[in-house]
Amino acid sequence: MSQTSPQTVAVLTAMQEELDAILELFENCKETKLCGMQIYVAELSNSRFVFALSGVGRANTAINSALIAKEYKPDIMLNVGTAGGLQKEQKILDLVIPSEIVAVDVDLTSLGFEYGQILGGPASYFADKELQAKLLEISKDFVTTHQGTVGSSEAFICKPEQVAEINRRFGENRVVCVEMEAFSIAVTCSRFKIPFAIIRSLSDVPAHGEGNELAFNEFLKAASGNAAKILRAYASFSTLP
Repeated sequence: MSQTSPQTVAVLTAMQEELDAILELFENCKETKLCGMQIYVAELSNSRFVFALSGVGRANTAINSALIAKEYKPDIMLNVGTAGGLQKEQKILDLVIPSEIVAVDVDLTSLGFEYGQILGGPASYFADKELQAKLLEISKDFVTTHQGTVGSSEAFICKPEQVAEINRRFGENRVVCVEMEAFSIAVTCSRFKIPFAIIRSLSDVPAHGEGNELAFNEFLKAASGNAAKILRAYASFSTLP
C-alpha cells in the first residue's frame, strides 16, 4: 500500500456534525457536487483528500461510497465518525480503530449462514492491516484506543436487550462498538479493491445501560471532533515528504 506518487484519500462521514468537525481542521477545501452530494477536496503536499457525507445507514452509505469510488478512484477510503461502545470498561470519547466489520442485525442462520453473513458474501470484512496499524500508532498519543470488531446495525443500539442479543450472537467481547455505516464501506471497498479503515470515537456507551441516547446527543460534537483529530494527524503523517 506504500507509495511515493500522489494518493487520493476518500473520507466519508455519516452526519453533518462529523463532517463539520473534519472541515474545521482542513483549510482551503474546494467545493463541488456529485449526484447531489456535496464534496470537499483538500490538496495536501502529495495527497488529495476527498470529504463527503455518506448519509446515515447502510443504504445511503453504499450508494454514496460507490459513487465516490467510481468518480475519484481513491487509493484509500476512511470512514470517520462516532459510535456506541459495547464494552463496560469503555468510556465516552474513547477511540475505536477496528480490525473487523460485521453486520450485527443480519440473520440468515436458518439457511446455514453465520450471523452477519449476507448470501454470497463473507461472514465479516477486515480493515487494511497496514492502514489500521498507522492509525493505532497515531491514536496512542491522543486517548484510550480499542481494537476488535465494529458492528453495523440499521437500529440505534440503546436498549439492554439489543446489547444482549449482539453478545449472544457474536460473543461477549468480540463486538467493541456499534454504528450504522462501516459495513457498507467495507462492502464497497471490497468490490472496488480499495484499502480501508474505520475511525470511531465513542459518543455513548450502550453497554453501561439505558439512556445512552441522551449521552449521544450531548457528546456527538465532542466525539466528532475527537475522530477528526485522528484523521488530521493521519493526513499530516501521510503527506510527509
